[in-house]
Amino acid sequence: MLKLIGAVMIFGSCAALGLSARQSLRKRVAAADAMLMALSLISSEISCRRAPLPEIIGTLAENENPTVRLVFGGLQRRLREQNGLSLSYLWRVNLRDNRAEAGLGAPECDILCDAANYLGRYDAAEQAAGLDQIGRRLSAARAAAAEELQSKGNLYRTCGIALGILVVLVLI
Repeated sequence: MLKLIGAVMIFGSCAALGLSARQSLRKRVAAADAMLMALSLISSEISCRRAPLPEIIGTLAENENPTVRLVFGGLQRRLREQNGLSLSYLWRVNLRDNRAEAGLGAPECDILCDAANYLGRYDAAEQAAGLDQIGRRLSAARAAAAEELQSKGNLYRTCGIALGILVVLVLI
């Protein structure tokens, strides 16, 4: 009986590892989608309404999407607390600190960090053009992540289950 319980626990943990790897790929694609939406909103607010960046960040901090709320809520908090630092520095630090929790991959985070080169530094048209370029790059990274999910997602799940079965068979 004890051997059976151990075998079930080993199988379950190996299967959970495979499913967890697949879920992280899925979360990466969803986070890229959320940040694409946020970038398009920032771009439209800058070019159409000519809203100031702190107001846009405050709006995004109250967004219903948890990824957007996490990233921009942290940025809003940092802007309030660390008043002497530049927006571009706080943008980069905030993205790097919240990357794992938001589900962003390293390529997506690096692309989003490049947006700091445009925000608050140029006129509205230049900022919108820069954000559109960042959006295109992020969209390409999102497509690569979706392709990776499509090709490797099921593989990770299957490998986790197969490893669990293999370990159980070796132990029994």
